[in-house]
Amino acid sequence: MKEYSFWDTLWSKLLNKRERFGRLNSPWRAYRLVTILGLAFSLLGIFTPTQAKAVQAEPLCGDGSAPDYGFSYDLLQPHWTVGWEDYASEQTVNRIDRVLDRLNDAAIAQTMILILPQDRVGLRPNCAVHFLRYMKLGLPSGARKDNGFVFLIVVEPDRIDVHYAVGLGLPALTAPELTNINRAVEATYQSTHSMDQALLALANEFNIVARNNYEPEPSAASTPEIVDQPAGPAAAVALCGQLCLGLFLFLFLIWMFSQMGGGGTRYYPPDYGPSGGTPWGGSPSRGGGYRGFPSRDFPSGGGRSFPSPRMRGGSGSGRSGRTN
Repeated sequence: MKEYSFWDTLWSKLLNKRERFGRLNSPWRAYRLVTILGLAFSLLGIFTPTQAKAVQAEPLCGDGSAPDYGFSYDLLQPHWTVGWEDYASEQTVNRIDRVLDRLNDAAIAQTMILILPQDRVGLRPNCAVHFLRYMKLGLPSGARKDNGFVFLIVVEPDRIDVHYAVGLGLPALTAPELTNINRAVEATYQSTHSMDQALLALANEFNIVARNNYEPEPSAASTPEIVDQPAGPAAAVALCGQLCLGLFLFLFLIWMFSQMGGGGTRYYPPDYGPSGGTPWGGSPSRGGGYRGFPSRDFPSGGGRSFPSPRMRGGSGSGRSGRTN
């Protein structure tokens, strides 16, 4: 009996100690849990503002700085109008291209139109200037150098706001004329609520104003570079080589015609016999092939070629003068 009571007493003491340890350990566990949660929330508080700042670090159009001013557009675009996809039809954009292509080909003005929603634009006049510089609009040299031009269309909930930037090479385009274009485009959008109609009005009005102030300049088109002829002893050696080669070819042609002429054995091309047939028993077919053999009529370029689409962009100037 004593032995059993000893073991019962020992077991009871162990159970009491375990209960007391659990009661003491519970606050410690709770404290540790609160500490971990606090640390997690602190880390979230540290990193979340950093990510928000990273998102907001991309500058609005007009708030950027050189060299890219916050833009990431390709310098060559399929259309003179950029950012049209959510606002206008491709048919209208193609019509605008035809008008602005002619102005560019005539070296009157190299013009692009940028369409942006208002939440992506900061200082609006600066936005137009920065886009002109970034796209390097305008000829870099010649009588019509720096003839770049940009229209900025800022889309607001119920209206549009139009601004412009002018290259240094277009001083004849006055502020009153250009401001009238802006107001006419805004009025067209206000009455029709159609970006297509507004763009067509812009292209038409600007084409009239630009051509009233500047005549086409055909000489501004690029001409092939003329390679200077070598002078001195090198020129004499080159001339002698050309004369010798020409004389050799002339003598070779005389010999060839004499072999094919009346004297000596009559000559037949390898593809034809005397009767007009072929060595394989067939007759020549139109198109350069033979019956039973595939024709070898291929285009001179080695295959059918397709014209690549025209890309549009600046010629390398990007120097701007006035804006509004």
